[in-house]
Amino acid sequence: MSPPLSPRRRIAGFALAAGGLPLLTAVTGEISLFLAAVVGVALVGGLWPALLAAVGGFLLLNYFHVAPLHTLAVATGENLLALAAFVVVAVAVSWVVELAARRSAQAHTLAEVAGGVLRGGPDPLDGLLRQLRDTFTLESVTLLERVPGGWHPVAAVGEPPAASPADGDAEVTADDSLVLVLRGRPLTAGNRRIVTAFAAQAAVALRQQRLAAAAEGDKVRTALLAAVGHDLRTPLASAKAAVAGLRSTEVEFGEHDRAELLATADESLDRLAALVANLLDMSRLQAGALGMSPADIGLEDVVPAALDELGPAGRDISLQLPDDLPAVHADPGLLDRVLVNVVGNALRFSPPGRPPSVTGTARGDRVELRVIDHGPGIPAAEWEHVFQPFQRLGDRDNHTGVGLGLALSRGLAEAMGGSVQPAHTPGGGLTMIVTLPAGRTS
Repeated sequence: MSPPLSPRRRIAGFALAAGGLPLLTAVTGEISLFLAAVVGVALVGGLWPALLAAVGGFLLLNYFHVAPLHTLAVATGENLLALAAFVVVAVAVSWVVELAARRSAQAHTLAEVAGGVLRGGPDPLDGLLRQLRDTFTLESVTLLERVPGGWHPVAAVGEPPAASPADGDAEVTADDSLVLVLRGRPLTAGNRRIVTAFAAQAAVALRQQRLAAAAEGDKVRTALLAAVGHDLRTPLASAKAAVAGLRSTEVEFGEHDRAELLATADESLDRLAALVANLLDMSRLQAGALGMSPADIGLEDVVPAALDELGPAGRDISLQLPDDLPAVHADPGLLDRVLVNVVGNALRFSPPGRPPSVTGTARGDRVELRVIDHGPGIPAAEWEHVFQPFQRLGDRDNHTGVGLGLALSRGLAEAMGGSVQPAHTPGGGLTMIVTLPAGRTS
């Protein structure tokens, strides 16, 4: 653990001893004042400055004010007793000061530990373990959980982490199933008490983390059910109504009407299939079970194919890809899903007569695709919000919100080593920048 007294206080103590005692010697030879000076140095700087003051003060007093003058010879036993008294007072007072400072530092550390867990943060458990490692200058700190057949590391900071309690220089029990394992130095009895408080707070932080994860899982499940009710119902109802109309024997439809009903059913089922595919991809992405087969592919092949999937509206989109644009290293199927979702979203928000455009640019070892629309745009403060799954919850129609598509697009792009970031469109609107690694053979 770091010293209880700060370096600044120790330096001040040495300075006080080195400057104050000669000044005091020039003024008086009163032994009680020299003793008071030793106490003052001990209160300021602790043990080592106090010992310097005790020995230095005694030597100055003996040299300038005790016969025989101007010699360091100790003439009587009383002088030896005075030296011993100086040293004893210095040690006693500095010990009290060091003890008080150490207890104050311990109390401050414990308050920070408790406050850190209460304040939360992105990862309070990781922050707690880092604080423990830094406080005691350890190599690593590992929180182990007892599982059938052995131990499982729940969290760790530093290298090398411990795989079992036997791997550390010290271990402290957090609760019936959790143990903190420390590597780097053994613990004194006083330090063990502080680490025990760290261990208890680590157990609390782990429980909070798991409760938050469970709550987030419930939130996602609730959102999924709401999304199913909100987004699946409309195309399903449209397709069902179109089919019911075609099967009806009460109304005689002309050829044009039958073609419109079939087109409605076909479009609704396409929307339904796309939404189900998004839901399945998102579930695989969150479960870490998304299969990928990345390869070097040319955007001049994959982008037009994705636009064709969007139907007639996709064919109105302006596409500008330079002839020397490098290939990208990505999974063709996943990249198609990213482009269909991002461009489809841009189409939904583009005003009539101003379809979005797609441009490509090489930037070092990355390739950028910009999907530019001139719709109403989104305030910068809301940019990250549109990438949250199911953020359309609460919408009353199918023409607002961005649903699941952008959340899935960002997740798929990041899985391929890329990203999806929003930007303002000059003149109004939103630009989605899809960045992917350039192909290795480009």
